[in-house]
Amino acid sequence: MADTKPREYDLVLYGATGYTGGLTAQYITKHLPSDLHWAIAGRSPSKLNALSSTLTPLRPDRPPPSTETIEHTKDALVALARKTRVLITTVGPFHLHGSLVMEVCATAGTHYVDSTGETPWVYEVAHKCHELAKSNGACLITQCAMDSAPADLAAYALVRFLRENCVAETKEVVHSIQEWRNGMSGGTLHSLIGVAGSYPFTHLKESIKPLALCLDGVHPKNRPRAFGWSGTKRQDDVGLLTDSVIGIPDAGLVYRSWSLMDYGEGFSYFTGMKAANRVSGFFWHAGLIASLPMLLVSPIRKLLTSVLPSPGEGPSENEAAIVLLRPDRENWAQRLGGGVLTPATLGDQYVERVKTAGLKMDIGFVGQC
Repeated sequence: MADTKPREYDLVLYGATGYTGGLTAQYITKHLPSDLHWAIAGRSPSKLNALSSTLTPLRPDRPPPSTETIEHTKDALVALARKTRVLITTVGPFHLHGSLVMEVCATAGTHYVDSTGETPWVYEVAHKCHELAKSNGACLITQCAMDSAPADLAAYALVRFLRENCVAETKEVVHSIQEWRNGMSGGTLHSLIGVAGSYPFTHLKESIKPLALCLDGVHPKNRPRAFGWSGTKRQDDVGLLTDSVIGIPDAGLVYRSWSLMDYGEGFSYFTGMKAANRVSGFFWHAGLIASLPMLLVSPIRKLLTSVLPSPGEGPSENEAAIVLLRPDRENWAQRLGGGVLTPATLGDQYVERVKTAGLKMDIGFVGQC
């Protein structure tokens, strides 16, 4: 059974001294309630103290976070998880360092939030930890960062909008990236390359299918659309599309949300990125198909790793923890009672908070309902 004793902290940020962790610590300091009891955690006491000193000037009216110095071992992480209601982890690569954190949170009944984009790892832990987490009331929210969370929230918001305004089910959500200006951090790129060398080909192949993250035995009536050999499809109102640079994690996450919540059995999701023309779309599509087997070759992985930016260069922030701590209305995460969940299960309150934090999302009619 989960530990039901009062917790010392509302929130612990694990990996606070890394790049993404530092951004998250700054955001918590500036924007989350001043009565939040929280701590920053990591291996280096000197780095933790240095980070704490930089946070105080950002908001002098709030007490600085406590510091928790721990090693990445099961005993240490169990003790940390039992101290807090929510644990945010930015310690990647998640396929190397995330499983133990998630497992101890699932066992301790501690809510968990991460910023991963490593779909093969999510595929592994979603099927491994879901029932354990649910049995202990732990909500484990994965992929809660700027790469895939917006697609997941947009699909959720569209389904809600159509039901409320048209009393209609959503047949298909088409997600089109018209311009890609979002850089991936060096840590993210290194993680994605590392994933390819950490799992067998069969696991990688299964994990990147659109329905791979759905609950066991739960699949939509309609098969997801896909790009054929040409690598492009023309879509009404948005133009010529090819494979999205983040299509695999986006599709997996949206379909997991579908399987957890009630989007309707006829729901489908299709994602793509604007193609300049059919020729460029074909070569982009072919290159992505070729990249997976190429990444299975160790010398190619080493070469790519040597020329990529170092870990710690790039963007990320999130808002999910406060919704877990202080929900102002019922959401699907509460109804489900825990498990390996998705950003969308945090519902309207989370959508509103990320919009306030800077995500632009406008929903309306083109023509009539």
